[in-house]
Amino acid sequence: MKLRRCWLATFLLATIEPSFAAETWKDFAGKPGPGGWRCHVIQPDPKDHGPDGINFHDWDGDGDIDVFANYEEGKYSRLYLNPGKEKARGLWEDSIEFRHGPCEDSGIGDLDNDGDIDYVANGGIIYFNPGPETLHDADTWPRITLFREEQRVPVVADVDGDGLNDLIVGGRSWFKQPETGKHGAEHWIRYELGEAKWPMNCLPRDVDKDGDTDIVVADRRKEIFWYANPGKERVTSKWPRKPLHPHGPMFVAMGDIDGDGREDMAIAGGAEGKDPWKLKLTVLLRTNDSGDPTYHEIRIDQPCGNFPKGVGLLDLDGDPKTLEIVVLPKQGDLWTASFSGDPKDAANWKAAPLPTPGSETRKKMDNVYLADLDGDGDLDITTTEENGGWGVIWFENPAEARK
Repeated sequence: MKLRRCWLATFLLATIEPSFAAETWKDFAGKPGPGGWRCHVIQPDPKDHGPDGINFHDWDGDGDIDVFANYEEGKYSRLYLNPGKEKARGLWEDSIEFRHGPCEDSGIGDLDNDGDIDYVANGGIIYFNPGPETLHDADTWPRITLFREEQRVPVVADVDGDGLNDLIVGGRSWFKQPETGKHGAEHWIRYELGEAKWPMNCLPRDVDKDGDTDIVVADRRKEIFWYANPGKERVTSKWPRKPLHPHGPMFVAMGDIDGDGREDMAIAGGAEGKDPWKLKLTVLLRTNDSGDPTYHEIRIDQPCGNFPKGVGLLDLDGDPKTLEIVVLPKQGDLWTASFSGDPKDAANWKAAPLPTPGSETRKKMDNVYLADLDGDGDLDITTTEENGGWGVIWFENPAEARK
């Protein structure tokens, strides 16, 4: 009888918990942590539709940054229009919904060369922006389907140097934007780059500084590598695939961390991959100016959270010459990593929590996305939370208030 009661209690708890968790955010949203950081909710996720990824742009042209979020389990995306500086800390009620099937990642960019930013759901659908006049009606967005299987991390960039943005998908192939007939899927030609098992990032960069666009891929199931653009004459052939770091990471971020003019990398270690880099933040400081990159490596232990998942680079101390690293764990408090003195000396690095109320109730957060959502001149940290009911959220940077 005791075992049966125990089983029944567990069953009831599991049944009740989701609805309770869906409302937990109300107890903590907008309340400051010790350092002044607050977590705001753009839209909660009471039905566990799984928001999973964010894109930023001022779609309606009012001067405020809007948020395009995709929902993996809900099988739709929503464009949330920023209500303005005075209301940005509350819920964003004005949104446009696009239904398209499963979508774990998405991308944005001008894919028909009309000056407006378009949207790509990673199930293969491009939604072409009709312009601000008819923006609110999802049916006015022309759409095409380029492929019918889910491809991770769709990215918009000019791959072949012809002045038109192309579409990179799955960390392994790209579609060339046609000169004419852009709204016809049959005019988009697909070219293969190579293989990637589970790309977390796909970052267009001129890695070897030869003037064309290479592609850095963080492959969660294998390693971090880059495709070397072979140049305009051979751009439609397979690109050389070169290893960059042996860890199979979560997310990575690239930027000039130490202020020496070279692009460095921060790697969120996650709970998978190889042992030396798991549960750590790895910082790769570039040591050469061109050619295949070489790095000096620093490993930093996490001060809080269950494991490093998302990562971003921004100026938190008011010194724009160098960048601080913000790490977002899957669950727990954000934390920062910064250095004082010689950045190549691991002893000069420190990690510190960035606590906000309710962090234990945010169950599954994503990457660090940076944008000035409240229009106060500093970058805020935005992400999605899938399983705790928080939904689409942002952490308000208190830097302006500290001035």
